[in-house]
Amino acid sequence: MLTQQAILDIFSKANAIITDDHFVYAKKETGWFHGSDYVNKDAIYPYTRFVKYLCAEIANHFRHVELKIVVGPTVGAVILSQWTAFWLDKRHFQTEVLSIYADEEDIFEQREVVLNSGGGEFLANGFVKIRGEPDFLGHFGSQIEVMFPAKTGTRRVIKRGYDKYVKGAKCLILDDIINSGITVSKTRDAVIQAGGEVVGVGALCNRSGGKVTAETLRVPELFSLLDINMMMYPEDECPICKERGPKSVRTDLGYGQEFLARTGL
Repeated sequence: MLTQQAILDIFSKANAIITDDHFVYAKKETGWFHGSDYVNKDAIYPYTRFVKYLCAEIANHFRHVELKIVVGPTVGAVILSQWTAFWLDKRHFQTEVLSIYADEEDIFEQREVVLNSGGGEFLANGFVKIRGEPDFLGHFGSQIEVMFPAKTGTRRVIKRGYDKYVKGAKCLILDDIINSGITVSKTRDAVIQAGGEVVGVGALCNRSGGKVTAETLRVPELFSLLDINMMMYPEDECPICKERGPKSVRTDLGYGQEFLARTGL
């Protein structure tokens, strides 16, 4: 069994925890946030020996839970689901534990825009520009009605034929870093939609500072190897921006590059 210090040492050796810098985090429902710390999950994955030990720890925690499937949302958690299922399979002996993953899928809804022939344009889905023009007689009374599919969000789905394994099965969801819990919640919905039952959630790190719990995720249990409370500041109140300037954001990790483009910097 790994101690908390041993787990921290693994993250440290992989340079997966970065402190005292300037990061832009993924957008939340309440807007964009900045902070000085970052958990770089991608830094862990190249080290298979680290991933093996970490997943063995998660599997050990859930070894007494009856389950059949380990589900990881794409992309990184696919690796975690494989290793965790491997260790659970060795511990369950009588029951084969399978590993599958949940894909991300865009959600679209049909929308309609009416353009006067006198002119006007809009972007449909951010990449198709449609422009209204006067008719050949120069009249401005007619209209152009445009129907188009607009992206409204994303969801997780169990496909590739994996739904046949999930139906009627008890499932453990694996994720790497839990921030807001949205990815896990979408994966939970995908499992339920496919006819499965979620028995718990395992994660490498819960960095929500206690805001994301089993209750908020609506699952029986949430277990994470590390629980970290990282300070986050609303973008327009970020003290790091005020002290070091907004251009000090890291562009190689997080959403710093998008921040600079969005703010014209």
